[in-house]
Amino acid sequence: MKILFTLTLLFLFAGPPKIAILTYGKSSIHARSIQNFSKNEILLGTNEGSFLLVSKNAKKPVSMYLPKTKHLIKEIRDADKNEAYLFFMQSNDSSHLLRKDWEGKEDILIPFTHYGKPVFLDGLDVQDSLGFLLGDPVDGDFALFRTLNHGETWEACPGKVKSQTNEAAYAASGTTNHIIGGDFVFVSGGDKSRFIWSSDLGQTWKSYSIPFESCPTCGAYSMSYKNRQEIVVVGGDYKRPNEKKKTCFYSTDGGLTWNESIIRPNGYRSCVYYAKGVYYACGTTGIDYSTNAGITWNAISTENALSMTADNQYLYVSCVGGKILKLKLLKNKDIKKGER
Repeated sequence: MKILFTLTLLFLFAGPPKIAILTYGKSSIHARSIQNFSKNEILLGTNEGSFLLVSKNAKKPVSMYLPKTKHLIKEIRDADKNEAYLFFMQSNDSSHLLRKDWEGKEDILIPFTHYGKPVFLDGLDVQDSLGFLLGDPVDGDFALFRTLNHGETWEACPGKVKSQTNEAAYAASGTTNHIIGGDFVFVSGGDKSRFIWSSDLGQTWKSYSIPFESCPTCGAYSMSYKNRQEIVVVGGDYKRPNEKKKTCFYSTDGGLTWNESIIRPNGYRSCVYYAKGVYYACGTTGIDYSTNAGITWNAISTENALSMTADNQYLYVSCVGGKILKLKLLKNKDIKKGER
């Protein structure tokens, strides 16, 4: 069914870029999962277990479509799509992946366990026939799953990644793991932060340390990239949201070595996103951007933000309080035409 919500549109003139605020729901709702869905819509997965299509058109009321499901879904932490299916990742003590086909006929809930025990899922990435699903460690191994057939079936990755003491992954924005150039890649946090990858679809794994601070709530919360060599990771400590030290590291050699930003983001960051030559980072204390691959950052907003997505023209930032910030993508004159 379709539900129409009144659009609240405000423009903030605190300097470029201009920001529009799209209000899509009540103040208690928020979406850690936000995806560019189509030319006219954004796909959200919310803390209330709903999945919503929100109009990008600021001149019309916000229209949200709630696809029906026969399953009881709790908080959604990530969502993705390929040409065959829509996927919604539920993260709790009994994590599942909800799979729906594009015609709305299929509605399957796929449970995930590791060594026969429940898994807390942290992130999902689906690209064409490949899919990579990341979960917290169980009995000393990270829970790593893959699909090679568009999501028809899922299996544990053949290779194991041993977790170190008090090491895990974060599900703050569903962006701790990616498929980059066919490689499975993820970052971890806690007492140890690492960049971990497989170049053979999960058969074998390699890892390198990222020098975030060591504590139970510290580390790498999100990762984005221009290509397999240029990667930016953000995080920090969500319990110290105003602490700027060691909140962003960047690599120019595919994750082998890491450098801390010279001018850091304005505190803890839960998500980083790359679009048209510019990196954007968001978190409890606001939104920043970097035009030089994470070396220096500039503030855009102080809005409490969770996660981000973009199309060819705009960045969409999911914030607390049932709203999305919409701002025109910044232009980096150094980028080449056709780059991601």
